[in-house]
Amino acid sequence: MSRTDTQEIVEFARKWQQFDGGPDEEIFVTFGLAPDEYFRRLQAILDDGAAALTPPVAGELASVCAHRLRRSTKRSGVDESAAA
Repeated sequence: MSRTDTQEIVEFARKWQQFDGGPDEEIFVTFGLAPDEYFRRLQAILDDGAAALTPPVAGELASVCAHRLRRSTKRSGVDESAAA
């Protein structure tokens, strides 16, 4: 992922963090990605420390990622306990 891609993903995440990460349609239109892929990429950026964010902001974004990925898993009918 390029530095520009990383910046765009983080900027979008910051813009929508107070609104549960943003609408699925907006994520798809902006990045051409399914929401779960977008949140996996954002989580990887946060895990790598590739974005210059304060720990509280990074933690809030990580919480949004975790919530949206859990919600996506529940919607797809995947049993998380069976996947572990």
